[in-house]
Amino acid sequence: MPSRDERRRHYDAFVAHVRSLCRTPRIRSLLEDGRGRPPTECPRMDAYLVKPSQGFGARRAHYTTASLIALERPAPDWTEQAPSAPLPHPGLAPDDLEHEPAPPDNWARRPNLGKTLADAARAHPHTAAGWQREVEVMGVLSADLLHTRLPHTVQRLLSLGLACDVAVLLEDLAQWDFEPLEVAGRWRHSFYLTVPDTLLEL
Repeated sequence: MPSRDERRRHYDAFVAHVRSLCRTPRIRSLLEDGRGRPPTECPRMDAYLVKPSQGFGARRAHYTTASLIALERPAPDWTEQAPSAPLPHPGLAPDDLEHEPAPPDNWARRPNLGKTLADAARAHPHTAAGWQREVEVMGVLSADLLHTRLPHTVQRLLSLGLACDVAVLLEDLAQWDFEPLEVAGRWRHSFYLTVPDTLLEL
């Protein structure tokens, strides 16, 4: 089973790989069409995502993340990692990992979805109540409903010029199946720590 650091290297590499795929309009369109849908309904995505996600589980998290990346115009780069960076292989031995890129030291400081929603509320105070309800509603959704809702939420953020750190979101979605309350709590905490009380419905 991959360690936390291996997974985080993988998440960044997966995002970079999908962004490189999205340089081809046909592939971007195909990945975008998978938004909100389970992998079983997106067989054409398999050719592009099966190998890059192999060995890290959380298949729907990877497919949803790929569809969200396909919505970006243009794609932001949170890590300054080249889009052509190779994906770490799940079978690498510990000695081999010494030659792989180290996980970003600032991972804990990178914005999760709650922080991005808070940024939207701060930038557009008249919408703050709506973003507050969004972070609260998402915290009680099942995994299926969350994956269905995310494309609309991310599309709204992108329309405001705000982009999620999708590698961090991928980690959270992978964890959602096991610890949804933990992930939802992180999103709420980041939201409420960022938004001034004057903008909140208290």
